[in-house]
Amino acid sequence: MTVALRLAGAVLTVGASGLLGLMVAESYRARERELAAWITALTSLQTEISFGHTRLGQAMRRAGSASGGTPARILARAAELLEQGDSGGAGECLAAALGLGRAERGRRDEADALLALGQRLGASDAADQARHIGLAVGRLEGCRARAADAASRDCRVWSSIGFLLGGMITIALL
Repeated sequence: MTVALRLAGAVLTVGASGLLGLMVAESYRARERELAAWITALTSLQTEISFGHTRLGQAMRRAGSASGGTPARILARAAELLEQGDSGGAGECLAAALGLGRAERGRRDEADALLALGQRLGASDAADQARHIGLAVGRLEGCRARAADAASRDCRVWSSIGFLLGGMITIALL
């Protein structure tokens, strides 16, 4: 009975720490996917503004729905704030939708790119807005490349560390 309990505890310990390592590794992959979704959303916004000549609030909603995920929620909220007219211009609405009051560890570059873009949206003609969206997309592509490098390097490490740490704890407890 004691051996069976120890074996079950060992399996649970290795499994739990391995799953924690896999969760950390997945966070690296999720960041890369989120940046790709932002690039898709901004490219769609650029198309809406340049060729569709769509009102900014509606263009933000359509661009968000084209990408899904976090950009869809943030752009929909920014469009809602913009159409209410209480929050000021597009930059203020985007900043409020991003929730910049909260600390965003490791995501400052993305927030800066989006805020710089927000200051230019709705403040000039369609060609100038499209140019600024292109600049923001370029900055986000750089962030995505860095996130892809970090993911390729750190995902395997964290997956291995989780299982190895569980094995070490199990050996120490036995």
